[in-house]
Amino acid sequence: MTLSIHGDQTIHQVQENFRTFFSHLKPEFYHKPHPMGKGNMKQEQYLHNVPMKELMNAPFLEIEFDGHEPTGSFEAMLEAAYGLHVQIFRLQHNTWLQTTQSDGLTLIEQNEKGKLASEKPVADSPEDVDYQ
Repeated sequence: MTLSIHGDQTIHQVQENFRTFFSHLKPEFYHKPHPMGKGNMKQEQYLHNVPMKELMNAPFLEIEFDGHEPTGSFEAMLEAAYGLHVQIFRLQHNTWLQTTQSDGLTLIEQNEKGKLASEKPVADSPEDVDYQ
């Protein structure tokens, strides 16, 4: 997979592009890095309308990944290779959660975890209920 980032794109546009690969994940961008297994403070987060050129060292980036990287390793790679301070969030029950406690899961596993947790439970059919 290749995530292409142009400097004129906003953070929101990059998030939407990332979600074409992983429907239940999104990257959030921060002013400061975070230690592995730890999160970022909300006040350190960039607003979603900020153009990526304010965060990047180059006018264009192509980020190659396959989804089998542990989430924490993917975040660390973005930091080391591109200077981007990123925290992956997972959509679960209509709430975006920082994936700090599950950095060892791959991006694919994170996405599946979000999908499964967001599914509506199937109601029992009336014949499955014992009324006695």
